[in-house]
Amino acid sequence: MPSTSSALEHYVCACCSSILDDNAGFCHKCQTPVSLSQSVAIQGGGHTFISVLGASNAGKTVYLGLLLDILSSGTEEFRGTAASSFSVDLQEYVVTELEKRSFPEKTPSEADSWQWLHSKVSMTDKKGTRTADLVSPDFAGEAIAMEMSRPGLYPAVAHVVRRSSGILILCDSVRVRDQGAGEDLFAVKLATYIAENHEMYGDSFKRQGKGPSVAVVFTKCDACPEAMDDPAAFAANNAPRLHDFCQQTFRRIEFFAAGIAGCTGVLADCRGWQTRVPLHIQPHGVLEPLRWILASRG
Repeated sequence: MPSTSSALEHYVCACCSSILDDNAGFCHKCQTPVSLSQSVAIQGGGHTFISVLGASNAGKTVYLGLLLDILSSGTEEFRGTAASSFSVDLQEYVVTELEKRSFPEKTPSEADSWQWLHSKVSMTDKKGTRTADLVSPDFAGEAIAMEMSRPGLYPAVAHVVRRSSGILILCDSVRVRDQGAGEDLFAVKLATYIAENHEMYGDSFKRQGKGPSVAVVFTKCDACPEAMDDPAAFAANNAPRLHDFCQQTFRRIEFFAAGIAGCTGVLADCRGWQTRVPLHIQPHGVLEPLRWILASRG
């Protein structure tokens, strides 16, 4: 492992590889925090981006926060540890909010407000022990949508997608079931955006095994048990455009279902405004997409 001084004298952006200014807080090209690049440089070794994408209110913040929390208390067979102090911020925020029986606030669209994580993960299976440095931002859903419509507006999104060997597309299972076409088409836009940024053109690309491993994760399945029963069938029946595009485009594709709250309730204030709150926290299906992505890397 390089010394701290030597690592910080010649570090580059972990996202876009630009030379970084010691006095800047963010990369001038893609707005990745300098603290993240410092963390990657100090830790040494290779690292892989696992990015989590999805529409606004798909559950990205809660999913990432609980993923970190579950990994930190995992077994020797599959566990993760924060590689830097800032990586604990998201975990702390999500767990604290859920303990107060409330969901976290929406992620701001401003890039300098996003929380990033850097976690060292190890997984042991029949093929031995594999390790990976996981780097992922908590993108705002609105920022992802705007970047797809106006490329370059949020450059970190494109750079992270290009660097990602694994990508999770989060979809709100209740909206997929009840609002079908809109959620389906937005997810197709995301999948197309991923394919474009990985230059996945032609059948030869797929046959050669290039491109990221893509896990489509249906969230909030405590309120949508049919998605939990058979995620692939749920996708085929309720998001057929996404299902077909992914099967035709990506060589490594799988469908998952996850839930955080065992049950939820709705509170109304004196003005009649309603807020959904978690009454019982019972995570399920959170680790499986990451486990599959790591295993698919060989």
